[in-house]
Amino acid sequence: MKKKVVIVMKQDIVSYPPVLSLINVLLDLQYEVIYVGTYSDAEQKKDLINRGVSFCSTVLYKENANWLIKLFLQLKFRKQATKYLNQLKLTKDDFVWIVQAETVCLLSSLVNKYQCVFHFLEYISISWKYRLLNPFFSMKKTIRKAVKIVCCEYNRAQIAKGMFQLDRLPYILPNKPYFDEKKLQKIPIDIQTIVDNVRNKTMKKKVVLYQGIFINGERRLEEFCQAIKNMPDEYMLLVMGKTSPLYEELKQKYASEKILFIPFIRPPFHLLITCLASIGVLSYFPRPMTIASVLNPLFCAPNKIFEYAKYGIPMIANDIPGLRYIFLEHKCGECIPDPMSVYNIEQTILSVFRNYESYSKGAIHYYDSVDIKHIIANIMELQ
Repeated sequence: MKKKVVIVMKQDIVSYPPVLSLINVLLDLQYEVIYVGTYSDAEQKKDLINRGVSFCSTVLYKENANWLIKLFLQLKFRKQATKYLNQLKLTKDDFVWIVQAETVCLLSSLVNKYQCVFHFLEYISISWKYRLLNPFFSMKKTIRKAVKIVCCEYNRAQIAKGMFQLDRLPYILPNKPYFDEKKLQKIPIDIQTIVDNVRNKTMKKKVVLYQGIFINGERRLEEFCQAIKNMPDEYMLLVMGKTSPLYEELKQKYASEKILFIPFIRPPFHLLITCLASIGVLSYFPRPMTIASVLNPLFCAPNKIFEYAKYGIPMIANDIPGLRYIFLEHKCGECIPDPMSVYNIEQTILSVFRNYESYSKGAIHYYDSVDIKHIIANIMELQ
């Protein structure tokens, strides 16, 4: 009989590609996978069900709701998740894999009943709003009871070890995508139309691509738009991701034949745009609101760095430790000198193209240096 792994997260998987990768790896490792939470992509959810994943659907968490509604949704999520886990009748050989600190807070009592793996995709912090739902919660006491702790990046793992006085460094599981490449051969018509249009417009161009989310203050992209606007016509900028106030503001201001704005394309089909790029952009700036809003950008762990690297695409980024040392070790990109001015961006782009083959080989080397299937197999082998 297969061992069960129950993955629990209060957010929608569609916004968390690393969780989708985790599910696919566990399936390939021959675990029975049960997901407690939400997955709004009906088509890909069906594919996973066909592969054997069981879904226990919970209330959809709404990021933009007011805090009272969020509290209600979290209470409902906790009730639903607890009910599902009781019904599953897990054995001592099965695992409950809890993703994100907020989910750990909501379901902290599970650590006393099951073999729990805690997986943190961000800096570990709990706001006062969550403590209203669990006033006696102690992350230090709870985290030390988990059988395994997983962080997505080395520096964050070291911070977690120090904060909670852990006996050993958490496992480091980078946010590298993992999926069946054959999926990219069956392209939905709506996506094929977008890809064909972009391919026609970018043919024989030097394409700089930003893909990801758009957050005012944290993802500075205006300077990149201005830089490409200044450069010769052979250079283009693609901007791809979910709409947001920043996305719409940039689109209204800069959309042109040289700067294309592409709507969100559900993973993994967004890679059909990624592979058209010559250079990939990463932009992460701390925001002085909380310690989390400073540390998360500084020690970023983007899945898109692997998506760029997969196709041998060199990268450029603002100068932060989470990217500087990857670039130095693997020679896969360049940090833009501080301050990140339009001129410095232009010069960095030109510098990458002067040494393009070398950076491209470095990107592939970086991609090949991480084997998340091997890492997850090690995590699942309890010691």
